[in-house]
Formats: sequence, C-alpha cells, structure tokens
Amino acid sequence: MNRAQRIYALHGLLSTHAQALSRRRIQDELECSQATVKRIIAEMRDLLGAPIVFERASGGYRYDSEAGAFELPGFWFNETELHAVLAAIQFLESTQPGLLQQPLRNLLERLRLIVKDMGVDMDDLSRRVLLHPLRPRPVHPPVFEAIAAGLLGSRKIRLLYHGPDKQAPEPRTIHPFRLLRYRDAWYLLAHCERADDRRTFALDRIVEAQALPEQAIRPDNAALDALLRDSFGIFLRNPSHVAVLRYTGQAARWVQSEIWHPDQTGTWRDNAYELRVPYGDHREMTMEILKYGPDVDVLEPEELRMAVRERIMAAAKKYF
Repeated sequence: MNRAQRIYALHGLLSTHAQALSRRRIQDELECSQATVKRIIAEMRDLLGAPIVFERASGGYRYDSEAGAFELPGFWFNETELHAVLAAIQFLESTQPGLLQQPLRNLLERLRLIVKDMGVDMDDLSRRVLLHPLRPRPVHPPVFEAIAAGLLGSRKIRLLYHGPDKQAPEPRTIHPFRLLRYRDAWYLLAHCERADDRRTFALDRIVEAQALPEQAIRPDNAALDALLRDSFGIFLRNPSHVAVLRYTGQAARWVQSEIWHPDQTGTWRDNAYELRVPYGDHREMTMEILKYGPDVDVLEPEELRMAVRERIMAAAKKYF
C-alpha cells in the first residue's frame, strides 16, 4: 500500500469499529511497521483533522464518538476529479493573486499530498494543464477584501464606483447578494440604495469599498437562482425575447457545440444552423452576434436585428 491507501484503509477501519483497535491489528491491516502506523495517525490528526484518540486501558485507537461523523477531505474524489480541483485552484491563483487565503492554501497542501501518492508530480501537472485567461480585469485587493467581508457578513457596503459611462466615480451604498465570476472578471449582484433596485457592479470599476456595520437586506435566494439561470450574459434580466440566429459555414459547426443558455434550441436547416436563445438585454447578445461577422444572420426579433445593423454601419463608416 502507498501512503494514501493506508490513510483510506485506516479511516475505513476506524469508521466501522466502535471499539478501539490495537496497534498490532492496525499494523496487520495496513501491512506496515509500528513507526508507519504512528506517522499515518499523526498525519491524519494534524493534516486532515481526524478525531483519533488513544485508549490507555485497551492500548488501542478509535474515532472520538463525541466529535461526530468524520470523512476524509477528498475521500470521494477519483484521480480525474482531483486534477479538476487542482486546476480550479490554479485558475483562482492565476487570475486574482492574493485571493487564495490560508485556509485554502492548507486545503491545497492536503490535495498535493494525495496527488503525490498517486504518482503525479504537481509541477509537471502545472506545465501540462494550462489556463489562459482572456483579457482578465484585476481587482484591487483591498476592494475585494471589503466586498468579501460585506458579502459573507451580510453587511452593507459603501462604494466609490466609476461606471464605464460616467465621467467620475460616484458614491453608492449597496446590499450585497452574490459574487459572480464571468468571462475573467468579477461582478457583484446587489441592491443599490441610490437606484432602489438591483444592480450589477464590476469589481474592477470599484475605486474604494468599505464594509459597514449595518446589516444588509436578505435576498430572495429562490428568485435570484431563477434569475441567474434564465439570464443571458452578465446583464441580468428575465428573458423577454428569443433571438433566432442563422449560422453558416464554420460558424455553424462552432455554435452547434456551444451552450449559450439552458433553454436554447438548435436545428439544422439547409446546411445552416438555426439557434434560438432566450435573452433579456440586447447589448451582450449584439456583441456575441458581431463576433461571427457575415456567418450569422439575425432572423428575429426585429429590434435585435436593427441593433446589430446599427453597430455594423457605425463600424463601416470608420473604414469606408
């Protein structure tokens, strides 16, 4: 057995035996020496938080029943899932340095130990699995910390926010609801007192942030979940339109394999792919359509078709 297998085997023994197990019994089951048993128990206690106690009367080990049920972190992961977890942590570290605080670093070290016992070199894994963010928009660390403090503590947050359509930053007091990671950028979904409505704030546009002592209002989580599911893109709106888009050439094959919305539908018609996508705000839908140039045609609705036409005409004036 390797180290990880012995940890899992000992966990299985202690989980299925209420009575203390002797050191000799554990040695036989784990096929190892007394020193190895001591080392495995110490690592499970110190690194994994296992509530292993020693009974002097019986000279054996057991799980402390008063500590409640215990499961090994990552016990349900297979090797592929572990790779995915490590890649997610690598992604978080690479896109926003400093966000991965000590508790997650401890988790990362535990995962590294397990992966090492699987015969995988972490440095080699980092070279083989590359994550390349597309135009990331970093957030000032004090801003993120204030947002996190307000969000996790359900407290109001005072912002100095520089909207992209504003000449100067403006003060806002908000009630934070959800923190979103979308297209390599962070966004905060919140209730804005100034607008008396729900707003989405780009964290990279926040100049200053301060978590206040006052409690924030609680969101309707069921309604938020439905909104996030049904919305298209970062402009969180209930879907009031359905875009009907006709793709040709290579674009048709690319779009066929993409999921834009959970309720989208697609059909092949005469060597073209017709995609129907629910949406609530034409701005981001327009940007998605413009990416494909002459390989896409907006069939419906007319207002979306006109919005795309206006953008194309405005761009054409710069070149002709």
